[in-house]
Amino acid sequence: MGMRKVLLLMVAAIVFWSSCKKHETLTPSTKGDSEVTIMGTVYPVVQIGSQSWTVINYSGPGGIYNTGSGELSTLNGKLYTPEEAHQIVLPTGWRIPTYDDYLTLLITRGATKNDDGSYSAGLVVAHSLMSATGWSEGGGNNYSYFNALPTGFYHLQAFVGSGNGASFLHSTTVGAEPDQGFMIGPGIGGQPTIFLGIYLVDGDACSLRFVKDN
Repeated sequence: MGMRKVLLLMVAAIVFWSSCKKHETLTPSTKGDSEVTIMGTVYPVVQIGSQSWTVINYSGPGGIYNTGSGELSTLNGKLYTPEEAHQIVLPTGWRIPTYDDYLTLLITRGATKNDDGSYSAGLVVAHSLMSATGWSEGGGNNYSYFNALPTGFYHLQAFVGSGNGASFLHSTTVGAEPDQGFMIGPGIGGQPTIFLGIYLVDGDACSLRFVKDN
């Protein structure tokens, strides 16, 4: 990853990290029993605010197994490049999430707007999105039922962050940059930190979820 990409990644982390006050709490979102069929496979769906999200990682055609072992985990799914993601045929209304979709998710779960127009999402928000198990250090409470699993991502022909980071593609192009990603990973002091702009290079692959407006 070049210096420019590293600096952009650091900026994204600073914008979306804030300290957690002990008295902060978030209540669970409504856990629905709905589902959607994508490329022949049924995926459970949860309503979070004004959006509906698939709550397990996509595991359809293409992609690479996120452990490198060649074994498919129903929950972990696979990792996909942006090019592979855009070949997926989705039901009407469903889409690959955009930058704004993930921002809406964060705001729904409690991210707050700063005076400069940026948003801060602290540990309470991160923990509400993280699965309760599977993380190498602690884990979340999954109050949102989004159930972000620490499957890491594929970067420069290596598996990175398995056990301590959840990375998802989003479809927004920033300038000349390719499709980007949303990540929950270790930040300052090793605490879970939300990155809304991870910058991918050719061949990078992340987990994939889908969203639609309610």
